Amino acid sequence: MVTRRDFLKAAALTGGGLALALDTRIAKAEIAHHGVRGPSVFTPNAWIRIHADDTVVVVVDKSEMGQGVMTALPMLVAEELDADWGRLQIVQAPAAPAYINPVLGAEATGGSTSVSSSYRPLRVAGAAARLMLLRAASLRTGIAMGHLHTARGAVLLPDGRRLPYGTLARAAARLRVPHDPPLKSPRHFHLIGRPLARIDTPAKTTGQAIFGIDVQRPGLLLGAVRRPPTVNGRLCDYDARAAQGLPGVLTLVRVDRGLGVVATDTWAAWKALDAVHFHWDEGGCANLSTPAIRAWYRQAATSRGAIAERRGDARSAIADAARVITADYEVPYAAHAPLEPMNCTAHIHDGLCEIWVPTQAQTGAQITASRLTGLPVSRIVCHTTLLGGAFGRRLEQDFVADAVTLAKTVPNPVKVVWSRTEDMTHDFYRPYSYHRVIGALDAAGLPIAWQQTIVAASLMRTRDPSAIKNGVDPTAVGGAVGMPYRIPHVEIDYVERDTRVPVGFWRSVADSYTAFVKESFIDELAHAAGRDPLALRRTLLAGDHEQRRVLDAAARVIGWGRPRARGQGFGIAVHRSFGTSMAQAVSVRIRSDRLRIERVVCVCDCGLVINPNIVRAQIEGAVAFALQAALKGPITVANGRIQQRNFDSYPLLRIDEMPAVDIHILPGDGPPRGMGEPGVPPVAPALANAIFAASGIRYRTLPLPQVLR
Repeated sequence: MVTRRDFLKAAALTGGGLALALDTRIAKAEIAHHGVRGPSVFTPNAWIRIHADDTVVVVVDKSEMGQGVMTALPMLVAEELDADWGRLQIVQAPAAPAYINPVLGAEATGGSTSVSSSYRPLRVAGAAARLMLLRAASLRTGIAMGHLHTARGAVLLPDGRRLPYGTLARAAARLRVPHDPPLKSPRHFHLIGRPLARIDTPAKTTGQAIFGIDVQRPGLLLGAVRRPPTVNGRLCDYDARAAQGLPGVLTLVRVDRGLGVVATDTWAAWKALDAVHFHWDEGGCANLSTPAIRAWYRQAATSRGAIAERRGDARSAIADAARVITADYEVPYAAHAPLEPMNCTAHIHDGLCEIWVPTQAQTGAQITASRLTGLPVSRIVCHTTLLGGAFGRRLEQDFVADAVTLAKTVPNPVKVVWSRTEDMTHDFYRPYSYHRVIGALDAAGLPIAWQQTIVAASLMRTRDPSAIKNGVDPTAVGGAVGMPYRIPHVEIDYVERDTRVPVGFWRSVADSYTAFVKESFIDELAHAAGRDPLALRRTLLAGDHEQRRVLDAAARVIGWGRPRARGQGFGIAVHRSFGTSMAQAVSVRIRSDRLRIERVVCVCDCGLVINPNIVRAQIEGAVAFALQAALKGPITVANGRIQQRNFDSYPLLRIDEMPAVDIHILPGDGPPRGMGEPGVPPVAPALANAIFAASGIRYRTLPLPQVLR
């Protein structure tokens, strides 16, 4: 696991030490990776390469895991560069200091920061290169720069002649890079804002795209791992005599908490592990179970926790209120369950360690490989492949450690592919959380107090303890603090509880459970007061124009207030996360006690939209992801063991269960904001509210039932 100190060590090298330490072999590897060949290449910065043959290469420094960065980020460069969009070549960045994500402090992809953190840097990169090309053309022709223009990958002369960028590459490479070039006004954008087709679609359609699981290297060997059946267990001893004689089995070696095997093929590796007799230490978790966790958390919710947010005096207001409503909410563990299982290929040779990995955290992968091999970070070459889903799971480094550990035992490259069972039972899950919420209404039926106790594990306790301030982990209470509703007295408490079930960053993090509680309970307060849930929200959001705007739009599209058919219900929720405001309205119909989701309306304000098709795809994917978590699963524990082992016991949403999704993107002010995660949080509460509207039954525990009783 990568700690904050490790990240800071890596960041400390970015002042130049790491770049200077890159030896010739790594430099050549990076050049080959970018397609750079010789001094005639114009390389004004880390993201642009223009060759004499007029090839324009854009380097993408975020991991492509389906969110569209291979298209959206080059659009930023090409817009300011005035490149010919149809002739661009896109390559994945290596792990290098130039590609440190300024928001995350490492080369990493997460937190819905890909476009927002790249918006200005990539535009500046393109604008600087364009100015240098204009300057080179001016020097060549003697024409003042003010009389030159650029379009579609060329400098345009007053007489109509074109100087393709490639013909200016050598001259431009000799010029000084401008540090603060002027950027286009949005009214002059010709690429940004257009629904351009995704660049990576053809390769994925034809099977040419390379995901981590597809990596092939000369002499490649295959590896597999087996870890304890309990969540906190470890390997004590093993008898591998029956495995060592099996065809294709080369070696067995201990990995973190378990055992790995290197073989000539994956099947041989898996069969070898099946033949091993293991002696496990169950890690003191043999009696851990979901009912025990629930009871422990429920009891903790009655105690006073650390104060995450306080305004006014909620407890006194509740004591004096005309009416008090109390409710307990429960949100279970959830798996990431990407379709591509965890995998990594590693090869240690010639004083280097090369890894090919579908990762969200290149810096972390380098540090992990460095720690295991003893090689400096400068000699760890990280090749990032496409990611077959991630959702936060590939921020972890356990699968990287497995591949590097096994590669240390053989001269060949080794590809480790986890089985689906290993992937499902050794995840870093969305934390289980329990919430006690107390609301107070005044005589007019308006909320005057809100007191919420959140009981959940801390993500930062083992990652960055310094982030925990006054007993509050911000990753555990996100979406609950900063209450947007104008309620005079608010108190949010946090009680940390560690069950030793591994937890991690799951798409939308705490917002995935705090939004469910906030938007369900505000609905409860509305019904308790005899008020319309939409009208109450509008009243309480009087000072938040943006959230009120998306809320009104979602209500209008779903047809809020119109007569409903028997068994039909509308539910609505609004939430801001990662800078983006998202309202969702759900229409359901209940017949013979069976739930059918008819439609999900999504309205967002995410600032400037780079590519509306990508935004729509992100929202559609988020809705599917959120519906799976709201209706399927959950991850449960019995006798210290995760009970779900594959998609038969942890089912995904099927295509015939997916409702129509109606997306509306409102024009927003300012630069782009996060988009990968905001589509998740409002889904569950909007659905729960719709079920209540249709049936009169209030569900406060996820997953929600599909057969109502």
